[in-house]
Amino acid sequence: MALKTTNSITITGTSEIEGIQAVYLSATISQEIGGASTVSQNITNKELYNENKVECRKDIADFQDHVYELEDQYSKSLGN
Repeated sequence: MALKTTNSITITGTSEIEGIQAVYLSATISQEIGGASTVSQNITNKELYNENKVECRKDIADFQDHVYELEDQYSKSLGN
């Protein structure tokens, strides 16, 4: 048996309304699979989210854009 490890980059974020978290965001970019990523979102306050969907969805889109930027940076560092 041999130890096998993988490396990844984890990014987290929150969408907050007046200091209260409405959405938790998380992404993992694999360094082993050439920068492939997994992104997830979790609505942590449904009422607050429903009342502020436009703002929350903008935060979600901004988070996804940030992940894309990091993917591209990583891909360039690999020469892809």
